[in-house]
Amino acid sequence: MRKFCWFLYLAAFFLWGTIKAQHIYYKNPDAKTIRVFKDSAKRILNLDTGNLLAKQFNYVLKFYPEMRVKNIIVEFKPSSKTVHTKPKFGAIFKLPEQRVYKITLSRGTKTTLDSILIDNLSFNSQLGLIANQVSIIEDLSTGGFFNFISWYVKHLTHKGSKKILTEAEQKTLEVGLGYQLLSYNRECEEKLKIDNWTSTKGYTNYMRHYRNRAMKPQLIVNLMNDMPVYVSKTYK
Repeated sequence: MRKFCWFLYLAAFFLWGTIKAQHIYYKNPDAKTIRVFKDSAKRILNLDTGNLLAKQFNYVLKFYPEMRVKNIIVEFKPSSKTVHTKPKFGAIFKLPEQRVYKITLSRGTKTTLDSILIDNLSFNSQLGLIANQVSIIEDLSTGGFFNFISWYVKHLTHKGSKKILTEAEQKTLEVGLGYQLLSYNRECEEKLKIDNWTSTKGYTNYMRHYRNRAMKPQLIVNLMNDMPVYVSKTYK
């Protein structure tokens, strides 16, 4: 009996080592690869644990092991914004590990922006979009009262909103999700060319509020070439 217990202990030890050392660095992972990832804290709400989108979130969260957050609510609804991330009301007064955040993914914008809604993106681009939102949460999860106030103030201006996204993209690159960000930004750039728009008003609104907000793909490539993670890690 004692030998059997010792065997179970060794098996559990090596299994834990395998899980802990789970490879996460991929240039273009597929659904089969992503489905094996789990979030032991079960922080993603509103999505069934077997849902592929939930698995995509679980995969992305592996790049933010120190992020302190209680839950992330993921919801879908019609919205003029393709995606929007913010803290739940009252989170500002809670400890980082007790804060709840909400990511709202648009079901339809009634413009050409529909072409880059999460369901219309390639798998790798979906991961890039998710990573940007988790990067926003990661930044907020480390700050206090004044960081929250600053974040809300930034959202009031185009310049401030652009800065929030830029900082999120930089974080996404730093943690090692650059290939996913590159895929997302390339796809957005291609699908949102002026030739693809049918509404002049819609394109004008896009130019005013969204154009030039995200990093250009070539800039992402240049930054990745200078970042240690893309040299020190083996990307499959």
